[in-house]
Order: sequence, then C-alpha cells, then structure tokens
Amino acid sequence: MRLRHKFLIGAVMLGTGWLCLPVLPDGADTVSAVMQDRHGEVLHISTVEDGRVRLPIKLDVVDPAFVEALVAMEDGRFRQHVGVDPLAIGRAVRSNANAGRIVSGASTLTQQLGRQYMPRPRTLPTKIVEAFEAVRLDLRMSKDEQLERYLTRVSYGSNIEGVAAASHLWLGKSPRYLTTDEIALLLALPQSPEARRPDRNPVAAKAGRDRILDRMAEESLITEAEAAQARRQPVPTLKRRLPDRDLLAFETFGGGSTTLDAREQTRVARLLSDWTADQPVPVNAAAMVVHVPTREVRALVGTGARDHAGGWIDMTDRVRSPGSTLKPFIYALAQDDGTLDLESEVRDAPTRFGSYRPENFTRRYHGRVTVREALQHSLNVPAVAALHQVGADRFRAALAAAGPQARGRVGDREGEGLALALGGTGLSARDLAVLYTALGHGGEAAPLKFRPGAPDGEDYRLMSEDTAQAIKAALSGAPVPKGFANMPGVGRVAYKTGTSYGFRDSWAAGLAGDHAVIVWTGRPDGAPRPGRTGRASAAPILFDIAMPFVAPDRTGHTAKAPDALRRVADQTDAGPVILFPSHGTELLHDDRGVSISVDSDDPVALFVSGEPVRREAGLAVWMPSSPGFYRVSAVDARGRSTNADIRVVARDQLVDAPPQFR
Repeated sequence: MRLRHKFLIGAVMLGTGWLCLPVLPDGADTVSAVMQDRHGEVLHISTVEDGRVRLPIKLDVVDPAFVEALVAMEDGRFRQHVGVDPLAIGRAVRSNANAGRIVSGASTLTQQLGRQYMPRPRTLPTKIVEAFEAVRLDLRMSKDEQLERYLTRVSYGSNIEGVAAASHLWLGKSPRYLTTDEIALLLALPQSPEARRPDRNPVAAKAGRDRILDRMAEESLITEAEAAQARRQPVPTLKRRLPDRDLLAFETFGGGSTTLDAREQTRVARLLSDWTADQPVPVNAAAMVVHVPTREVRALVGTGARDHAGGWIDMTDRVRSPGSTLKPFIYALAQDDGTLDLESEVRDAPTRFGSYRPENFTRRYHGRVTVREALQHSLNVPAVAALHQVGADRFRAALAAAGPQARGRVGDREGEGLALALGGTGLSARDLAVLYTALGHGGEAAPLKFRPGAPDGEDYRLMSEDTAQAIKAALSGAPVPKGFANMPGVGRVAYKTGTSYGFRDSWAAGLAGDHAVIVWTGRPDGAPRPGRTGRASAAPILFDIAMPFVAPDRTGHTAKAPDALRRVADQTDAGPVILFPSHGTELLHDDRGVSISVDSDDPVALFVSGEPVRREAGLAVWMPSSPGFYRVSAVDARGRSTNADIRVVARDQLVDAPPQFR
C-alpha cells in the first residue's frame, strides 16, 4: 500500500474518531430545577454551579419574533451554513482590513454555543479550534436544538443564564409573548452582560436596546414607527427574586409538578411566619395540609422562621413525641373490638397499670365520664386504660400497617408500652397526616401523594367507616381555642391537641372540610417550653389554617384571605391567669415538685397557702410538704390576683387498674 493511501486512511480514521467524541463536556446540560404547583405556578427555582440560574427552554415557548430577530442580528445564514459561515468570515476580513482594526466578527450562533460550553481565550488558534468544533456541533445537532441550547446558556448578566431566566428575572414574565422593546433588550444584554445590567447600568442598557431597535428597523423586522414607540419605553431596573415559596418543600418534592397549591402554600407559610414573629422567645412551627379525597399534599411548610435556630430543618419530617394526638386511634380500635363505644362510662381516677402510673395533664380527676368526654378533654387515665385493653403491641402494629412507624420500643416491664397513649413514642407530622387523612377517609389509610397522578398506594383498613365517623364527630365537639368560639364553621373542625413530656412539642391535628391539617410548634433542639400546650400554641394556628375550608363567605364561596378570618380579640383584662395547676386540680404527692405556670403581661409573685414560691432557673417550683388542700395565688404588679384551690393526693390513694376495663 502506498504511503499516501495509508495517510488518507489514517486521516479518515482520525476524523471519524474525532466526530465520534462526545460533542459536549460532562454535566454540560445541567439546568435549574423548577418546582411547580398543581396548576403549573412556579414555587421554587434552584441554582446550578456558581449559583447561576439556568432554565431550560424550548422554541415553542419563545416568542417567534424574538427568534427571528436573534437569527437576523447574530447569524443571518444560520439555517444554511454547517456551523461555520465562510461568507461571513470573508466579509469580516475585508471590513477589518479596510478599517485597520477589528470592527466585525464572523462567529456563528453555533460557534457562540461552543464557547458557552467550553470558554477559551480569544486568540486565532482557539478560533480555529472553535470553528472545527462548530462543524462537529452542527453535524450532531439540528438547528432548532442548537438554538434551544444557545438560548439556555447565553449570559444575561448577574447570575442569569438563558432567555427563560432573563425574561422571568428582568421582565417578570414568560418569553412566550414579548413586546418589541423587550425583544430588543433581550438581544442587547448578551452582547455586554455586565456592562448593560439594567439594575446597575440602566442608561447603558437602554442605549444598547435602542441600537438593536435601529438594526431591527434596518433589517425590516419592524417599522420606524414601531422602533420609535419602543424607544420611549423604560428599561426595567429591578432584578426580581427567584421564586422560593419554600426551600424545604423543594428539598422534599424536587423539581417538576407537585400536588402543592401555591395559594395554600403561601397562606400557610405566612400564618406560621406571623405566629413565630409574635412569640416572646425564639420558637418555630411547621404545618401540613392534605386533601383527604385524593390524599394529595396541598401545603407543606417545614419551618415558620428560617432565621431562628434550626430554621433550616424541615420539622414535618422530624420524629417527635406526638403527645395525645394518638388517643382518637386508640379509642377507634377499642370501639371496633367492641370493648367500648363513645357513650360508655369509664373511670377517671388515679390508677396503676403494673409499674406504670399515668396522670392527667392537669393532675385533676373527674370520676365517671363517657369515652366521648374523655377524648374531647384529653384525659390520660381513660386513654391508657383503653390501650391496656387494645394492647400496646397490637396498636403499634396497626400504626405500622397504616404507614407510620412508631420510633419507640416496648420494654420488658409490664405496662411500659402503655406510654404510647400519652406520646411515649416518636412520629413525624407526615405520619400524623397519614393517620388523620385515614380518619377523614372512612378509616382507610394509604400513603400521601406528592406528585400529580401518582399511583394509589395499598390501602389498610385502620378502623371501620362507622367508627371513623363517630370519632370524627366526637372530635368536632372538643373545646375550641380561645378567641374562636364565635367563628362560623368552628363546629365543623374535628381536631385533637397534643403536648409532649416537658412541653417540648405542641401539636394540633384534625379535619376541616375535605382537608386534614397538622400543626407542630416547638424548638427543633427539643428544649422545653413550660406551659406551652398544644391547645395554647398549635390549636390557634390549626384553626387559622382550617377556617377557609369550613367557613363560607356571604357569596357562598370558601373564604381565601386570612384577613377575612381575624380572631375575636379578648375584651377583658382580668389580670394573671393560673394555667397550671388550675382550680380543682388533684396532684400526686411525690418528690418532683410542681411547676406553676401563669399567663400574665406583668411581673407576677406566686404564693401557696400564703407562702412565697421559690424559683429555679426562672421556673416557679413548689414542693408540697404533705397531702391535703392548698390555695395557689398569683399577684401581678398592679395588685390584681387570681386563686386556684387544689388537692395533693397521697400515693396510697391510687387505685389498681381492674383486669377488665370498665
């Protein structure tokens, strides 16, 4: 074989191998993820490398007039050449030679696309390399694909890349429909992205835009009259913020379509933000809203205050003690077993269950009560007795079958698992959302949905439909939070509160219309908040969220604005209020002491039967000397006082739990 034949074969093989190399570097197509609500509204846009915003674009969502002007301005023979335009190169050489300096370039849109992916110094050797790469790009991509990639990567100043991001952040709109002045601005900015930034150099931006308008008129893309009218339009001077309704929700959902509702997501986030801002000490909150018929999550707000400690943590997905929020499901299993129903009478009194001795939250006991009353007033002893009959292991297994995995464990000692009734396990807000959605769905539990059209998960019959309706009706009769008694639709909110040991977690969970609502308040680090119960902290937020779902306005439509649901302000100023121990409370005499909690706007002095109460680390702690009757008194700085008469019960007055629940 002759040498020249070998050389030709080698050249062909080398050229073929070069053409087969990857046309773009790894990661070249990375774009910002866009999270949208169920209607397509943008909720969040992420950033890519170096914090850049780069949105993908398709030609069918870009104004055709913009694409036509781009090709005419930048590369008139784009549809005819093969990545490099020899005619444009010859024209540029002649123009530069006649002027004695560089006055014209010959880069095609394809060559500019290559530079976007692989920037190099602007030298003659690199221009030759770019020319060869442009040919390779043209051989591997259609013209429309080249335009789409170009319009995705081209710089528009600041951290903005691509016409979609530029249109949203500079113009506040989609690039689908653009005015003449907007088209000219979006053509001018990439020519000098930083020098013409509208927010920093509006004069330069306008001058660049007007020069493009002149050229568009010269190319007969627009008339002189249209150009003159467009020049009179001001350029935008504000770079809009990225949509970021909830970064934590984005971490859960990621990009693409979600089941979230932008209006509900914004409303719930604002309610939590307002609540956290009103608190006297840093605290946080989280909430979820689920559409019960479809099990779709409509709102998921993992934090109320990002600037508070732990504000970057999505508290809807963190395991915490659920307090008393599981009580409705204990009674539901007991009713399905036939052990009791909501009208059954049970005994609320100090009781032992093996080594376990539960106490009511207020340490007050009511004797004979119905199960309905025990549930509505969240009495602890009857709930533990019901769980004693259902069986802690069986209840935990029922929760797991429904979806939530209780993160506690039943010990070896008799009765230890009964603490499940009072929050002695770990669940997340999402777990509770599954359970309360099941309660509203006729007792059938299934996984929540985060994506439209997600397949239905496997159902689990947690309780019968009749029992679900009965429990829901009982929860509708629970005492409403302070300030909501006169609100329309209040009686249609079926809810339960919960407070974990040490006041670390405050919960409210319930059903309103076709929606399940879960609210958590507390500190992400689990620090105690003395006196802050689920009823005082979380329930008002739940009702604020729930009211639009149950309270029609005068036109018969559901109210949307939270301002239409302002709570009734308290008209009285009666001085300090003793939150715990309240009047009539019975306390067990032991060595733990009693932490006295008072609600007052003024400094308060505390006394028990005339003796001042000492304070430990800011807390008022009283140590009863013996069983008996006592009076707790609170006196504020203006001389107003409140009294609560209580009783301290000796341990030998405790009653052993009967073998069968009565």
